[in-house]
Amino acid sequence: MRTDIRASRHDGEDTYYDLFERVPVGLYRSTPAGEIVDVNPALVRMLGYSDRGTLLAETAGQLYAHPESRERWLSELEAKGTVSGFETAWRRRDGSVIWVEEDSHAVRSEDGTVLHYEGSAKDVTRRREIESRLTEEKARFEQLFAAAPEAIVLCANDATVLRVNEEFTRLFGYSEDEAIGQDIDDLVAKGLNGLHEHATHVTSSIAGGETTLAETRRRRKNGDLIDVSILGRSIVVDGEQIALYAIYRDISARVEAENALAAARVKVERLHEAADALGSAESEDEVYRVTVDAAERVLGFSFGILCIIEEGSFVCRAASSSVEPERLPRAPIEPVGIAIESLDSGQPVIVNDPNPSSLPNGMPPTSRSLVCAPIGKIGIFQAASTEVGTFDEEDGRLLAILLGHTAVAVERLRLQDELVRQARHDALTGVYNRHYFNELIAQEVLRAFRYDHPIGLLMIDVDRFKEINDRYGHQTGDMVLKEIASVLRATVRATDMIVRYGGDEFLVVLTETGEDAEEAAIRIRAAVRSNETLREISRFDVTVSVGSIFWHPETERSIEEALAEADARMYDDKRNRSE
Repeated sequence: MRTDIRASRHDGEDTYYDLFERVPVGLYRSTPAGEIVDVNPALVRMLGYSDRGTLLAETAGQLYAHPESRERWLSELEAKGTVSGFETAWRRRDGSVIWVEEDSHAVRSEDGTVLHYEGSAKDVTRRREIESRLTEEKARFEQLFAAAPEAIVLCANDATVLRVNEEFTRLFGYSEDEAIGQDIDDLVAKGLNGLHEHATHVTSSIAGGETTLAETRRRRKNGDLIDVSILGRSIVVDGEQIALYAIYRDISARVEAENALAAARVKVERLHEAADALGSAESEDEVYRVTVDAAERVLGFSFGILCIIEEGSFVCRAASSSVEPERLPRAPIEPVGIAIESLDSGQPVIVNDPNPSSLPNGMPPTSRSLVCAPIGKIGIFQAASTEVGTFDEEDGRLLAILLGHTAVAVERLRLQDELVRQARHDALTGVYNRHYFNELIAQEVLRAFRYDHPIGLLMIDVDRFKEINDRYGHQTGDMVLKEIASVLRATVRATDMIVRYGGDEFLVVLTETGEDAEEAAIRIRAAVRSNETLREISRFDVTVSVGSIFWHPETERSIEEALAEADARMYDDKRNRSE
């Protein structure tokens, strides 16, 4: 027969049981035999039961989705007397499974006999889902890094190797464990006359903040020398240099070709020029334009197009000078014929006097010579000539080298863009972070002085945010902050600046505007209050307090003082609306 232990409590226990009833974390007591003798309302709600009595009718073992988990829990309790942070799967009343984190201990009599177990249970299902997604994202990044077609090394500022990818281990013959912790210049150039000095000079240039593109020789583990191109850069986040990276490309085949084919010297020099231009290109459009121009000068084709994969389709991003710009404006050019053969093999394919049915999409019907080559895994280059025999194996090799540089340049730009995005934006909400705001506001102040424009400041704080976190957990609080950021983006102009200023506080900067700041504040309050998603997340009407102010360059106060005033007005707004 189950006993309600609350019915027999002493008067002095009232405070304890009051807390037991009110605490938002699930609490329970159970006997060593598995009988549940008491639970609090939070646990009843967490497990989806209608009342306490229904849950008390269960046994502790029935709560565990996996019986072996309870056995491990009991084993740890017997061994240690207490268990902290024990994560396991529990089954709710409707049969669904949630993950909980248990903290529990055994209550013993004076002779050491276990009287009962006491514990707390917190629903961590959402956290585990987020951790799982983060793990998946990290795994995808690791796969991209590992599968990169170029040898990549990441070094500390003192040139100590931190990481290498699979292509690096293949190219130089060192395992990852052998490379990590070594000085990169000692690893691949030590003992080579003149080359070690050159290697340290290249590394010093990279560490000094220069974008370095070099072609040189390096030594493999077995002592063989290989010709490589090196593209190196420092990684800077928030103005601080945190690491260095270098991309090595085996150019032994190209150097061989240069030595054996003197007649190709002009073509190779042009490729060098293109490689330099690609190494310093500042946008993908510039990379594609440089690639097509260089390919046209090296190969001498009459028609060429460069296509990049975008959202699953091949889209024309650049074309040769013979193509009118209006003809192929980012048009889809799905590969057919020899283009598919090139993509499948990963190598250039050259065809003379092709059958019309094998012509790739976009190629003129008058084409008598074709060459197609992949741009890494991101696209394809296709060229045609009206004369038979225009392209040979040398052209294919040179085109592959050029497109290799193209792929590296694109990957570099995309990696840089991602690093910049992460450095400037708040990871949870996607709006600007406070560090980047400190840079931007200085620029806005200078612009305000130059053009005599005011700056509107809206300091925004989420009302009852602590209550949301305490009642529903920080995961729910995070969802509220993300939705608030979405509401702000939809409410203010695209030119206005949205900043996560700290915690649940946001800042909107109205730039070069004649709009009254208070009008914008009213619009924001209304948009948040009427947002159905916020109501679904928090189960009550979420509101915000807003402090608005205009700062004008003619005023004697600084922008920092204006921010402080907006913050004070926001708290006034919060107090006035709570009265």
